[in-house]
Amino acid sequence: MCSVACVVVFPLQVRAQGRLQITFDGPPVLSPGSGTIVQSYSESGMYFTSLGSGFTRMAAGRTTRPDDGTAYLTAALGESLSFSRLDGGAFDLLSVDLAEYSTALPDAVTVQFIGYFGDGSTVPISVTTDGIIDGTGALVDFQTFTFRGWTGLTRVEIPTSGWSLDNLVVGVPEPTSGALLFVSGGILWFLRSRQNCKAK
Repeated sequence: MCSVACVVVFPLQVRAQGRLQITFDGPPVLSPGSGTIVQSYSESGMYFTSLGSGFTRMAAGRTTRPDDGTAYLTAALGESLSFSRLDGGAFDLLSVDLAEYSTALPDAVTVQFIGYFGDGSTVPISVTTDGIIDGTGALVDFQTFTFRGWTGLTRVEIPTSGWSLDNLVVGVPEPTSGALLFVSGGILWFLRSRQNCKAK
């Protein structure tokens, strides 16, 4: 008589860190200078959703808006944003490029980020842009802000409006090669045990 082999794979605690850069370039791809108000958007396993009346995906090439050559997100009055992983897993917020909303509103803007953790706790942080914007001109409209210690987040909310955001960089845990080898070995052992069982 042959007993049934059962493989239980325990997750290893050793994890490598993968980096994802969200560029907001689509799909769908936006035509130059265009923009569209959306309620949600997803890219590279990250999910962005509105906390209010929506947010705007804006293409590069509009003379009155900040420009870095690629699509980005903006939030006008009453618009805001929340983002998390599509699979609900934890992530780290590493950096983001921010600019003012438009050349009509060129003043520096303070943007609040609220990080949420699995235990229900939160941590807020505010960053202020430099107030330098000229649309498609020669000035660098976006500036990069780096976040330190924002690890193990389940979601991030940006409740303020009047900003433009691009190149969001997050860290996500990935199985190490040792963990993948362990899982692969377990699967091979299971399949071999089944094969041996059928042969008897």
